[in-house]
Amino acid sequence: MPGMKKVQLISRRQAFATVAGGVSLIAAPAIVRAQAPLKVTFAQQRGLLYLPVDIMVSGGVLQKEADKLGLGKIEATATALSGPGPVLDAILSGAADYGTAALPSLLTLWEKTRGSANEVKAVGTVSNGAMTLYTINPNVKTIADFKDSDRIAVPTVRLSFNAMMLQMAAEKLWNDPHRLDNLTVALGHPDAVTALSAGYDKAIITAHIAVQPYTDRGLKLPGAHVVADSRQVFGGPLTQITLIASKQTKEKNPALFKAVANALEQSIKVAGADKQAAAVLWKNTQKASESVDELVVQLNDPGFEFTAQPHRIAFYLYDLAAAFHAHWTRGREEPGLRFVVEGEDELSRARLALVQGIGFVIGSGLKVFGVTPVEEMR
Repeated sequence: MPGMKKVQLISRRQAFATVAGGVSLIAAPAIVRAQAPLKVTFAQQRGLLYLPVDIMVSGGVLQKEADKLGLGKIEATATALSGPGPVLDAILSGAADYGTAALPSLLTLWEKTRGSANEVKAVGTVSNGAMTLYTINPNVKTIADFKDSDRIAVPTVRLSFNAMMLQMAAEKLWNDPHRLDNLTVALGHPDAVTALSAGYDKAIITAHIAVQPYTDRGLKLPGAHVVADSRQVFGGPLTQITLIASKQTKEKNPALFKAVANALEQSIKVAGADKQAAAVLWKNTQKASESVDELVVQLNDPGFEFTAQPHRIAFYLYDLAAAFHAHWTRGREEPGLRFVVEGEDELSRARLALVQGIGFVIGSGLKVFGVTPVEEMR
């Protein structure tokens, strides 16, 4: 299996050399050009949640899908980065063609880029899995027990899903989502576990919001215990990881984009069908310290799922559309519930603004997943 290669930004001199190399390639015989492999770069974070990307790249699934489309040799590489910030930077700069991002990061990036030539959307969903807030501070049993002296490690402050989980928990408790923001520090999952291993009196952090396998690694530390779980905070499973790409990546090579989308779907099926083999591949690719048996136990957690089906957003959009349709139907029988009420101009304007807002939310939600909303249904 090919090893993971680091994605790097190239210098101006390197770019010139690349262009010069391209000129010489143009002058080469057609058969040489035809044999040149298509290069695809992926940027991801560290953890079992990203296993389908490793199956695509190291497991050969992307090459198989490319062969079906007659694309020839694919040279695919993947790089594990410390948090969502570096992944998003790699996508926007062009250092990576595809990247993995949690749902909040996807929505943030889509909002910033929509309508531009570099608009970023989801290629598809990847996985759902619990985030766990644990601590080595013996005095902390709930988030209300954290003091100013505590420090909570998250991949990226404010931006990461882990940080937003803490904000949602704080909002539920204090009606203030930013109550604990000042306690969060940016640390990658491996670094957070290493920092906590120094012990409560010596560690530079006291808590960590982790994903597998780093949750289990952290909970093996002396005194470590769970404070909160994302399934408790969110009220159930939630689409956590998506695969994203820019509009430019899709338009540069639509056939290759299709191969990647197909490979993602197939990799998700492979990961779910044989978790033993998936664990072996991930352990070898990531040089993980866990045994294959330990990884399989983590993959078998009821809250851990590789799926192409988006949770929460899709269900929310469906529920919102259904509620709107139900209200519209009731308006046929009860005139006072109609959106346009004769003689009530101010009320009618307010209700029409609500209709516009509902349309915007549904349309935006669909566009995030690459679905173009229709103007009219007949």
